[in-house]
Amino acid sequence: MNTFQKDVTPYWTIQYRNIAGSPRETKVYEDTLMDALAVFNTQSETSGFDTPLRMTASYGVNGQSYTFTLDSRYAVPRRI
Repeated sequence: MNTFQKDVTPYWTIQYRNIAGSPRETKVYEDTLMDALAVFNTQSETSGFDTPLRMTASYGVNGQSYTFTLDSRYAVPRRI
């Protein structure tokens, strides 16, 4: 047993603008970007309008974080 292993729950922080144009942020507890985006698109408070997105993984390989931008909720993710 590795005593240094951490029990980490992966999550994504998604930054967006609500229907009124105000900046908002939500956390989605999923492993992959596409799963997190699917959950984001089905939540009542984050669905029904188009918005640019910025998605950041809580951790990555070797502790690095990864950030992606999307021009809209159905656009192709671009890693930045």
